[in-house]
Amino acid sequence: MFPRAYCSPSCLGNILESGGESLKLTKEYYIISCLKCWVVSQAVVDAVCESVQRRASKFIQDVGRGVVLGSTEAAIGSLEIIRDAASTCKNTFRNFLISFIPSVIASRPSSQVVENVLRKYLEEFVAVKNERGFDEAVEVTQCIVDSLIKELDLVRDAIAEIGSKRVEDGDTILTHSYSTTVLRTLKKAVERGSVFRVYVTESRPIGEGRVTASNLSRLGIETTLIVDSAVRYVMKRVSKVLVGADAIAINGAVVNKVGTSAIALAAKEARARLFVLAGVYKLSFETIFGELIEQVFLEDASLVISKERIQELPKGVRVSAPLFDVTPPEYVDAIITEKGVLAPQAIPVLVASLYGWPPKIRSLRDLLVEVGKD
Repeated sequence: MFPRAYCSPSCLGNILESGGESLKLTKEYYIISCLKCWVVSQAVVDAVCESVQRRASKFIQDVGRGVVLGSTEAAIGSLEIIRDAASTCKNTFRNFLISFIPSVIASRPSSQVVENVLRKYLEEFVAVKNERGFDEAVEVTQCIVDSLIKELDLVRDAIAEIGSKRVEDGDTILTHSYSTTVLRTLKKAVERGSVFRVYVTESRPIGEGRVTASNLSRLGIETTLIVDSAVRYVMKRVSKVLVGADAIAINGAVVNKVGTSAIALAAKEARARLFVLAGVYKLSFETIFGELIEQVFLEDASLVISKERIQELPKGVRVSAPLFDVTPPEYVDAIITEKGVLAPQAIPVLVASLYGWPPKIRSLRDLLVEVGKD
């Protein structure tokens, strides 16, 4: 057998330089052996790359169907796939980025954190590419991705630190859908010693409220899972509503899981305060110029009615399950970000302080064009 150290394309140069004499074997044997080893290695690399691409395709589908819970999780999952593709699909990485990034954003267009985080990745990638070349940008992708994931984690921790101070002893909280930021906030409140109880909506059509309820119960919080239609009924017992967000429009309107706006109306009527927990990465810059955030509809009948009873539906009945809705700013008491607690009407001031006015944000299209250039 030939030495492991020679099992790479670079071994050919080493063999020709050494003549193979030190190992008492002919150059021809080493060359043939190394070529065989390289072919096998390349086949393994190709197989791993195909695996990453299949995983990327499934991830895009899962994000679109709402299987990936939480918009921040969708952003982190996207970054992790890009990191893996950079290490295993180097020869096709350029095309992978140009294809994957628009596809994952299109699968959940309301998720602003996905778009903004991937924009940030592309900005840093393109900066390295223009200065040191494409190959070097691919090499530093892992560092860029790890840094962004860490930043997202710190943002959620900062919001939890601020938001947990709003949870007091004796509070009855209502939350909707699934938000890791809300979960971290309530966990932090427990660690502070606050004793409270939580109502969690079922959050159809996906039903991710059940996951939220399970997580809260494991924290030792008194948790009650309710059907979405019971929100107004229980709201008279609720002191505060805590929800996450998929996007924050420039006017302070909140895009979140469908049902949030109805909860906000019920909270307003019952004089329960509604807090939105969302990082700055969820700001929708495009809404400054009048762009609307695209809605996502699911048409799987089994999300609305049990599979056993689908056949009972008349042929003329269609199923449409919107995933998100928009809550006007006047129904939101405050938006808690890593920068502090803000009134919805203060969002333009925050944007101007961070990005200028109008915000100096590069478009994804322009960044992807830069990626495509040699």
